[in-house]
Amino acid sequence: MVVSQEEKEEFGPIRTLYNEMSEEVTEVAMMVILEALKDMKKGKCELFKDVAKAIKTEFEAKYPGSWHVICGRDFGSHVTHEVRNILFCSMGRINLLIFKHG
Repeated sequence: MVVSQEEKEEFGPIRTLYNEMSEEVTEVAMMVILEALKDMKKGKCELFKDVAKAIKTEFEAKYPGSWHVICGRDFGSHVTHEVRNILFCSMGRINLLIFKHG
């Protein structure tokens, strides 16, 4: 799965602010994030919590364990996570934190 340049530009540049995930899982995360944001743009998801829920559901289906997703414009965090299972990125003004704990 490769994220096309067109998809990356639709919501602004993808900036990885912190990442401990493998390259494969990171690529899957980008695809899942883009799909959830497209759904929001189409009106299927109205709130950031709906986007977070869609990403969480997809991650828990693909990778066993308890995944947590925070999506929004402005938030702070201090989380405990499993090693090599955290991604913090932004796309335009939207920030996303995905991590596994438990």
